[in-house]
Amino acid sequence: MTGASRGLGRQAAELMLRDDPDLRLVVIARGETLSHPRVTTIRGDLASLAQVRAAVAQVKEQVDGYVGNAALQLKDSRSATADGYELSFGVNVLAHFALIRALTFKPGARIVITGSDAHFGTLRYTFGLVPAPRWTSPAVMARPADVNGRVAYSTSKLGVVYLVHELARRMPDVDVYTFNPAFTPGTDLVRADKLGNWLYHHIFPHIPGANTAERAGAQLATVATGPRPAPSGAYIDRDKVTPSAPESYDQERERELWTVLESMTATDGTPDSGTR
Repeated sequence: MTGASRGLGRQAAELMLRDDPDLRLVVIARGETLSHPRVTTIRGDLASLAQVRAAVAQVKEQVDGYVGNAALQLKDSRSATADGYELSFGVNVLAHFALIRALTFKPGARIVITGSDAHFGTLRYTFGLVPAPRWTSPAVMARPADVNGRVAYSTSKLGVVYLVHELARRMPDVDVYTFNPAFTPGTDLVRADKLGNWLYHHIFPHIPGANTAERAGAQLATVATGPRPAPSGAYIDRDKVTPSAPESYDQERERELWTVLESMTATDGTPDSGTR
């Protein structure tokens, strides 16, 4: 599990541990995380592919699932990962791909990656707070650039939906889902923006219809460990299966994203074309 150190990810982890006495969690985190006898914490920065590989190398067994909740939203797109990729793309999309491809899953395992209704790019879903995604070539989007960070965020979350669709096709023995917590202020998603972070914690929680970290965490826990919610590849908005944005159903984009991510994570210059 990634993103379990705070916010809805921590809430989800605590609920999963409470409800399943046999559950063991492996949490990949850079900083503080859960202190629990059934939690193993592996230190690793998702903004470094070398650290991602080192973290996965410590997982010696097949796993029953993956919950990828780690994400960030920045003020601009000039920051880069240790490998030179635009930071929000690197953490929100590339790191999840790298982790999932390196892990070995048991048949019937479940993969859940947290998305965002920001990928719709419309006022109905974003309240005008996040601009619409601007999808281009993934190789171009992965480069640091002078682009609004919220545009990069919504675009990365469109990429998450594309990745989930392609994973569902390539991993037929595993169920893969996008979980959308909807607008959930009170988390540290925008911690890199001091003003935005203050608004996120003190003003935005009072907007009608806003989700809470506690409720979103419970919804994520149910998607991750509850009854099978839907066919693999589905988009789950809080506790309901619903279509993602019309733009998110583009198999050509999904295949291109997969190919580019393979190239980015190849260690010997040759993309890994296998599946796990």
